[in-house]
Amino acid sequence: MRQCKPSPLLMRSLLGNRHLQHFLSALQAKIRDPDADDSPEQGGRDPPNIFWRVAAALMYIIPWIDVIALGREVYHHFPSSIILFLFPGPFVGIYYSSQFAPLVVFFLLFLSVVKNTKLHHFVRFNAMQGIMLDIVVMLFSIVRAYFPAEFRWSAILVTFDMFSWNISMGTIIYCVFWTLWGKYADVPYVSDSVYMQVEASE
Repeated sequence: MRQCKPSPLLMRSLLGNRHLQHFLSALQAKIRDPDADDSPEQGGRDPPNIFWRVAAALMYIIPWIDVIALGREVYHHFPSSIILFLFPGPFVGIYYSSQFAPLVVFFLLFLSVVKNTKLHHFVRFNAMQGIMLDIVVMLFSIVRAYFPAEFRWSAILVTFDMFSWNISMGTIIYCVFWTLWGKYADVPYVSDSVYMQVEASE
């Protein structure tokens, strides 16, 4: 039995159709991996460009602002560290413009960035990690506020302030460095819960 072959002109016409080419590519991918998900991937996982890196690094401004209050003794003993105090300066006025501003910023970051699957996964991850680090900084501040009166002007409070500031600021700078480098900053006990929270948002 003689097979009927399509003419070369018809084949060129069909293969020139962009939609058909897309369909054939998807069909070939499906044949190679039948279990593959047909839905488009959300929240881009491709390597972040410089725009996404800077946007993700800015997510650490909030914990950076809150950690400033813990550094009084550090700035006194090490004046050169004042640059870390001045760096988030332009944002401090906005952040403390109202007593409700920190709460508004928190929900704004969580709902419009972390939960927004249209944004790059890199930005969403670092936004959530910035929120978690800010919670840690606030816990340090709460513990400090409940120190007994006899410890308020002692070496114990000075040691606590320097310890909490160094831990918090060191972690923030570590995260900013790797974020600008385009890598996910891995913070023990924090990054795992951050990753699960971001994944649960998708």
